[in-house]
This record gives sequence, C-alpha cells and structure tokens, in this order.
Amino acid sequence: MSRTLTALPADGLMAVVTGILGTEWTPPTSPEWPLVFTHEATDREVSLHPEPKNRRIVFYVGPAGAGDAFGRHRYAKYTPDITGHDSIGAWLADGHLDAVADALGVVVRRLVDQPLPDPVTPHPDPVGREMEQLAKHAQELARLTAQFAAGLIRGEPVADKASRIRALAEQSEQSATRVDELRGPAADHTAGRI
Repeated sequence: MSRTLTALPADGLMAVVTGILGTEWTPPTSPEWPLVFTHEATDREVSLHPEPKNRRIVFYVGPAGAGDAFGRHRYAKYTPDITGHDSIGAWLADGHLDAVADALGVVVRRLVDQPLPDPVTPHPDPVGREMEQLAKHAQELARLTAQFAAGLIRGEPVADKASRIRALAEQSEQSATRVDELRGPAADHTAGRI
C-alpha cells in the first residue's frame, strides 16, 4: 500500500462494515488497508480501501485468497459526502461514519449478492489466450468510449467512465506486451506487413 493510504485511519470504517456484513463474515485482524473480510462458507472475500484522489471507497468481492483472479472479482464504489472535511482521510478520522451505514449497506449487500464470474479455463495456446483477452478489451473499450462520448454530449458526469477507460487501456497495453513477448523476435520481422 502507498504511504498515503496507510496513513489514513481504517478502524471506523472497519467497524461500520463489520456491522453491515454481520457475524457470518470474519473481519480483518487489524485495521489496515485494504480491509479484507472473509466468508468461510462461500469461500469469498470482500476487500475495501479508500481512493483519496477521487474521494471514494472502493469495494471488491471475489474468491478468498485469489488476489490474482482479477477476472473473477466484482467491484463497487461509494462516494461519501465529505462536506466539512478537506479530504477523505479527514472524513475517515472525524466523520460520523455511522450516519452512512445504511447507504454503505446497500452498496455492500448488492455487491455481495452478485454471482462471481465463472473461472476462465486455461487456453492451450498462450498467444491465442492473450489475443482473446485483447479482443475482449477492445470490445469493452469501444463500448465504454461510446458511453463516454454520449455522456459528454448529454452533459452527464463522465469522470468514472474515463477512469474505467484508462484502467482498461492499461490492461490492454499489458496484454499487448505479453503477446509481443510470447511471439518473440519473429514478430518484429513481420511488423508492418498485412
């Protein structure tokens, strides 16, 4: 975790989320970011952390202990009203977090109630697997970009979509790099040919 994030207090939010999830979920042993709650019966975990730049709380649900199974995670974001505080850190430290328990409860319960995506079966061809991933990213980027453009035209807030486009573009770049690495030097010789 970044130094900025570790400096933010986690105990108040941990107490509120513990109350929302109830006794079926095991809370973290200490209030450190990310806060990770586990559910033994379903082998799931809910993790959360603040996003200081965007002044919001990000929640993830996924298989317990499977940090690398990104495609199997669902996520949600909650942007609190931090009026009277200069940052989300100040809100976490001094805000009345119990006052937002109902709103947080709706976000957390909706997230926990969603089924997780099915596990991806390994592709026999590593290049083919990465190419499929790139194709999915391209489709999703096209969809998000169209929504972003429509939001601009209609005068709607577009920061969230722009953030998702940026994150997906970064993932696409990583997949493209893996494709190039898997193809090896031969790909360099055929670059530019159709």
